[in-house]
This record gives sequence, C-alpha cells and structure tokens, in this order.
Amino acid sequence: MTTLVMFSGGLDSTAMLVKLLEQTADELRVHHIRMVNREGRAGAEQAAVERIVAHCRPRYRPFRYSESGLDFAALEAIPIDYLSIAFVACQVAIDTPGCTRVAVAALARDTDIANRLARQRRVFETLYECYRARKLGEPQVEWVTPVYDSSKHELAAALPAELAALAWSCRRPVASAGGWRPCGGCKACLARQAA
Repeated sequence: MTTLVMFSGGLDSTAMLVKLLEQTADELRVHHIRMVNREGRAGAEQAAVERIVAHCRPRYRPFRYSESGLDFAALEAIPIDYLSIAFVACQVAIDTPGCTRVAVAALARDTDIANRLARQRRVFETLYECYRARKLGEPQVEWVTPVYDSSKHELAAALPAELAALAWSCRRPVASAGGWRPCGGCKACLARQAA
C-alpha cells in the first residue's frame, strides 16, 4: 500500500508523519506545498520541512519526498489552503504509482473540520475522476486522518522533543536575522503555546 502524506512542517503533520513511519508498513510519499501568500509563511514552513525531513530520514525508515509550489502573493485575499491541498494531492496521487491513500493532518478540534474534510474530498474526487476517465490512477483512493482524535498537547507529547521543536506553527511569521520567529498572536501560535 502506498500512502501520500500531505506535509506542511507543522506540529500536526509532523506527528502524522512519525505515526505513519512507526505504525504502518506503507510506502510513503511525503509531499510539501510551498504555498506563497500575503501571510508570508512559505519560507518559514520550507525551512521547517527541510529540517524535519533531514531529521526523520536517518532515524526512521526510507520514504519518498517531493514538493511543489503555489504562488498567490499577488492576491489580496488569502486562498483557502485546504482546497489547494486537495488539488495538489490529486496531482501527486496520480504521479504516485499504486497510491491508494491520502493522509492529511486534520484534528477533530479544528474549526468546521467535518465540512472542511468533506469539501476537500469533493475537490479531490472531482479532479481524480478526470484521470479515472482516462483509465489512470487507482479505482479507490481513501482519504485518511491518522491524528484526527488527538489534541495538540498529545501530538506534542508523542514527538521526540527535538523533532517537536523543528515543527513550524505560525501563520504570520516575523522575519529576523536568523530567519523567522513566530508572531505569538495568530491562532496557530496560540494553539502551539497551549500544547
């Protein structure tokens, strides 16, 4: 079985990656989207992703890593990330022979999560149907949420401390001499502080 792991470099997706590496025998394709928007977090996330992948590769088992980019910097509005993730997941799933699962790091406590997951799945299925019509892809692709019932605190506690420290959670990072620092006030920062 091959699972596509949609990976942001945040605490949730890092815990999901480690869980899949430790608790499954699935072949994993880990994919990061460099999502550029006016929040300015793409660079901070990219740096976190690179550090986490470099940390995990020698400590766990082999996995395939890839990345792609979406640039919305010229837009005033911030695009709906979870729908962009579904679009990219479809493209990468088709590019991954034998991919039968897509893993996303959704948590039960996330805002409006049931509706978000349903919308994500609808976008994915609509796009994937175009490939199926051309006799490409797998007949069934399951959408899974391996850390769904966990809290941020549980996810942070489940990770080795050095790995948890590498994860990035801020939506509006502040540039600093050494790279970026969390803003401390966005929803993601507040959730991370609580964990």
